[in-house]
Amino acid sequence: MQDPSFHDCYRIIVQDIEIDCFLGVYDREQARKRPIVIDVELYVPVPADPAAHRDELATTVNYERVVEAIERIIGDRRFKLVETICNELADDLMRLPGLRALKVAVTKPQPLPRARAVRVELWRHP
Repeated sequence: MQDPSFHDCYRIIVQDIEIDCFLGVYDREQARKRPIVIDVELYVPVPADPAAHRDELATTVNYERVVEAIERIIGDRRFKLVETICNELADDLMRLPGLRALKVAVTKPQPLPRARAVRVELWRHP
């Protein structure tokens, strides 16, 4: 990301979160759970005051909470569109304290015989 409003942020990447999900518009896709892969980029401001740089979890975003939120949102729900998953994840994760922005990417492996994957990405910032 080249946006100068993020030059003073940590970029925390939680990647390759694999979770099984009911996803697709066709009955054959909804017949059983299939894996999807989720990547999340979190942009957390670096404290301007050097004294605020503490080696404590409270000074950043707990990425364990990110994975827990993904598991809670996906659960046993049924989704038709990858875009819906991206949107719901972004809405929920933006509630984490301390975030300036985030990017959620959801990859659906082998959606078609000739396509290795489909990936949908969504940026969100307040």
